[in-house]
Amino acid sequence: MKRLISIITLIALVNPLSSFAATSFDSQVPVFTAMKTDMADATDYTGYANGLELMINANFTDIGSDPYEEAIVRMAALGVANQHGDRKYYPADHVTGYEALGFLVRLMGNENAVMQNVYAQVGSSSSVSQVALLMNQAYLNQATASGIITATENVGLNNPVSKEQLTVWTARATGQAPVFAQEAVFSFNDWQYVNPTYRSLVEAMVNNGIVSVKNDGSFGPKDNVTRSEMANISKAALATQYAARGLNSGFGLVIGAEEATVYNDGDTVTSHTYTVKNTDGTVTRLIAEDHSAGNRQNNFVVYKDGYVSDQRALAVGDEIEYVIDGDAVKYVQVMDDDLILEKINANTLADVYATFHYGTVSEMKTENSYNLGSSIITDIYRMVDVTGDTFDIQVDEDLYTGLRDDIITYKDGQIGGVKLLAVGDNVEYLVNENREVIYIKVQPIDATTISGSVREVSELTETSPAQITVYGYDDKLYTYPLAPYADLTINGRYTDLTNFVYGMNVTMDVANGYVVRASAESYSGEPGYIPQYGKMRIGKVSALYMNSFIITLSNGSTEVVDIGGDTLITKDGNAVSFSALKVGNDVKVYYDDIYSTDATKLEIEAPEVLFQVIYKGKIKNVNEARNEIQFIGNDGVSKPQYINNSEWEPTDDYNLTLKYDDSTDVYVGNRLVPMNEVERSYTSYTAYAVVKSVYGQSTIVKMSIKTGGEMMYTSMVSNVDHTTGKFDIATKENFSITGATIVIKDGLVVPSSKIASRDSVFVVSESPMGSYAQNAMIVKVVTPYDDIFDSIRIGAVEDVNRSTVTFRNYAGYTNNFLNDVDKTESGSYKLYTSSSVVDVTDPADQVSLTPYELFNGSYSKWDNVDSTYKSTTKGLKYDRYYAFMVVNEADSSIVAMHLRHQGLLDNQNIDDNLYEEEDIADELEGTFEGAVLTRGMVVSNDETWDRLEITDSHDWTDYTGIWTANRANIYIQYTDAIFIKNNDVKTIDDVQTGDYLYIMRIKEDALVIFIES
Repeated sequence: MKRLISIITLIALVNPLSSFAATSFDSQVPVFTAMKTDMADATDYTGYANGLELMINANFTDIGSDPYEEAIVRMAALGVANQHGDRKYYPADHVTGYEALGFLVRLMGNENAVMQNVYAQVGSSSSVSQVALLMNQAYLNQATASGIITATENVGLNNPVSKEQLTVWTARATGQAPVFAQEAVFSFNDWQYVNPTYRSLVEAMVNNGIVSVKNDGSFGPKDNVTRSEMANISKAALATQYAARGLNSGFGLVIGAEEATVYNDGDTVTSHTYTVKNTDGTVTRLIAEDHSAGNRQNNFVVYKDGYVSDQRALAVGDEIEYVIDGDAVKYVQVMDDDLILEKINANTLADVYATFHYGTVSEMKTENSYNLGSSIITDIYRMVDVTGDTFDIQVDEDLYTGLRDDIITYKDGQIGGVKLLAVGDNVEYLVNENREVIYIKVQPIDATTISGSVREVSELTETSPAQITVYGYDDKLYTYPLAPYADLTINGRYTDLTNFVYGMNVTMDVANGYVVRASAESYSGEPGYIPQYGKMRIGKVSALYMNSFIITLSNGSTEVVDIGGDTLITKDGNAVSFSALKVGNDVKVYYDDIYSTDATKLEIEAPEVLFQVIYKGKIKNVNEARNEIQFIGNDGVSKPQYINNSEWEPTDDYNLTLKYDDSTDVYVGNRLVPMNEVERSYTSYTAYAVVKSVYGQSTIVKMSIKTGGEMMYTSMVSNVDHTTGKFDIATKENFSITGATIVIKDGLVVPSSKIASRDSVFVVSESPMGSYAQNAMIVKVVTPYDDIFDSIRIGAVEDVNRSTVTFRNYAGYTNNFLNDVDKTESGSYKLYTSSSVVDVTDPADQVSLTPYELFNGSYSKWDNVDSTYKSTTKGLKYDRYYAFMVVNEADSSIVAMHLRHQGLLDNQNIDDNLYEEEDIADELEGTFEGAVLTRGMVVSNDETWDRLEITDSHDWTDYTGIWTANRANIYIQYTDAIFIKNNDVKTIDDVQTGDYLYIMRIKEDALVIFIES
């Protein structure tokens, strides 16, 4: 089920919450209650049997100022890091190859095997150096046996290990699958120095957050690694191995602490029990024991406020993470306050509905009642949310049992129940699907805006929220978690966090420490480009000087930009001089140094615009007082028109009034004309107006005034020369590109530099009076995407093995052309655990299959013998499965595959209608006659009939080798379709209105849909 996370909208962040009138207690309002705490099912864990030794091993005298102190202590407590016998860790020393292998062997839980090997070889006369050599060799042998290190890498292990080598060893130790779509690696500014044979594992480790990229955007593959960094990498790696190691962790709040003493056969046992309410609502008790017999301690390491201690450091109200090894607790970290709330939030995302509320306590009261023999005291807190909605939060206490179902409440650095609340408190509270309050946090409702460029994003996990790191325009790094309800847009289109990439310009609205809105844009001559160790600024030119200018940033601040002789200045993809820069221009400025004011590169933006519509009509009136232009039909009596697919359609009204503002550009040919000249000289001229929504108003972004006759063409660009500003189409017409030219691509108005040879185009042109030349007024561009469909394979399943599949009678695409069906058996296509395989034989009951289930599920041809087969009657010996799929061509692995019994399409029944095996190829060729490649933009989704409406669509024409525009909106059915975006499998839920799609379909039935990034 799709998760639905909602929020009570922050519409009053800048207003006092008390501005809303509270409903009196005399009125009934919706009620929220406390989450129930079930002590009956509490789970007990006792401290590690050798607790004293554990404490000694985790105490170091030289790590107090190290940034990874907690990771070092954690790894020591869990047996991965160790001392050198002098209570020192030497965090700044470079870790050698042997030391790194020792870390990884211990991380895998294989320390016992190493020590048994060493003890079998040492004697009383063995020196310290001899024992060290034996230890190194034993770790190497174990690492080799475990597949961590290869024979070719067994060199120089006494020397410091490189970050690249350590990353690969750690990947093998933790079983990371290589990732061949290397988007992260190629984003490093030193990617070329990463060993090509290691790149796929480096990609996996960076993607999974085990190894990080440096703040300057480099990876540092040949850098040495300190012992401190080794501990931090081990911490991240071990977190992926908890299940394999028999470890598990929990997050929660200490809600109780008690001490008890018992006597048992001469052993006095003093137990310290800490009750923890976990973030998922369960309860755990952590128990430390001091035994008088043998001075034994069952205890655990506690890391709190930068100090290492035993259980005595814990207190009621501490927010903790605890790690269990088998049935013993070994390590507890006391966390920062808000982090546990984030864990609670992340756990809450598993609910179908979860709602954040922000409000104020307007009134409180207590009621007494009698229920089923018990006296109940109910505390009631009336909340007025920022929306003005009113709710009651109720907490019951049973006077007979003493049980009180309270709510975790934070206020002024304290933790307690709702009795901490007072009238006037501003609060954040989270409510689950059962209308139970998970927590309350007293805090001011604080809002701020951050503008800058994206440095890093991390997606939601089971234990932490999604996060985004931004390098702000104030030269500071900001990292914020995302609220589950956050609105994320790129270029004005709604999207998800994975599409926010390094270097992208972004503006974030942050409320109470959570990102509630992030708006980014990806337009650049080199998208995502930021120089090494550099920064970027984006804004508007507000003042010009001899060799500098003032830029006003999106947050309203200003900066001085210095232009030198070596500053590269571009406009619309072409190099220009500083004189081309004008006040009011939108610009991007790149610097090589984050502290410099000297620009390395300056882009004068010809911005891409997400527009609503393009209108055509005669200018009837210009009202400069109201910033409005009124249009009528071209003949003065008909309606204005708008472009739909490749046709002009009439508007609903005879008069069309549109707003304009200071950023509206009006062109006549190459000349930019002011609005007063439009009113004076161009009333009654026909104009084309590009319109977008600005604060809900239809506002003209660009208007081009026509001075000649209009003609329209559909063809392919045969040649384009951006230097002279001209292009030719295949039908021999030649057009000039002027300032008035409006270029449309994928639902955007884009710079004319986007026109390229082989583009399919729809051109609206004019011939100015007294000229035979044609000026392009509107150019709709469809750029060939000649390899996106090359990853599709279609055919009959031949053989299914444990991790591979082969096909016979199969075909694929090459540069948009469907190849002939190959009757021979294909090579093997790999099945990974991440491969998405779905049996769509029954459209109403599609079945997802693991590689194991596919292998054991009778999907091979040999498993589907028709028991009624006779060579003299219609019908083949085997009732095959037919498949269509998307593959990763780099390693012939299956990204996604859909199978259907006896046909590609529903009710096809190929095998029952043929006489000979050789006829399958002809049958598939006949099916492929209905195959169409389509591209276009989503208008709507009819979920009842599984149909997408597509506008501005084009179909690939094999005969001409170009994309041909459809004159009307088309509909495609997606019931059985594979959805792919960025080589990842998606669903229809990931398709949004405005998305641009590439579709492989047979008639109306889509088989594969690629969602443009």
